[in-house]
Amino acid sequence: MKKLLLIIFLFPIASFAQSEDKFTKKTELGLEFQKYPVGFMPMLTANVFTKKDFALRFRIGANIADRKDNSNFNDYEEASGFGASFGVVKYLPNGNGNFIFGATLDTWNMWTNWKDNLNTAMPTQGKTYTLVIQPWINAGYLYNFSDKINGGLSLGFGREINVITNGERVGEGFMGIATVSINYKLN
Repeated sequence: MKKLLLIIFLFPIASFAQSEDKFTKKTELGLEFQKYPVGFMPMLTANVFTKKDFALRFRIGANIADRKDNSNFNDYEEASGFGASFGVVKYLPNGNGNFIFGATLDTWNMWTNWKDNLNTAMPTQGKTYTLVIQPWINAGYLYNFSDKINGGLSLGFGREINVITNGERVGEGFMGIATVSINYKLN
């Protein structure tokens, strides 16, 4: 795991350190919809290019999860919350678009309604607050629909880590992420 985190953070730094000819600064605003096995995340995004093929990525959005019985801690969990992200994206031109490779760190404020021991005489239920960090990596393709608009798909892999828990323990762990995005170039 340490080697993976080292690669995630050193790859963008190495990419940024390479010299490049003069480039015109560019910013994109966009929308993303992410789906993972037990939930989804609608997001507003901003990609701020520091080089022609490298961008800083900022996101805000919501996270809605329905773990049902997929938690190691409770028989049933439904969660929702909001959060923000910071990441980096490397662009590799290909055809009428770009292959993308990214690394992102999400932070989520989540409230989980849970039920446990449902098939017993003493079922329990409650609500838990968690502050979640979610490091993940992704790769995909963005197609240029015009000089101003691009969109595409990516697949990612990450981990939900509950760093602050107020209440009973709730689900966390590794997850796959599928993302659909559309971006509009401002300048």
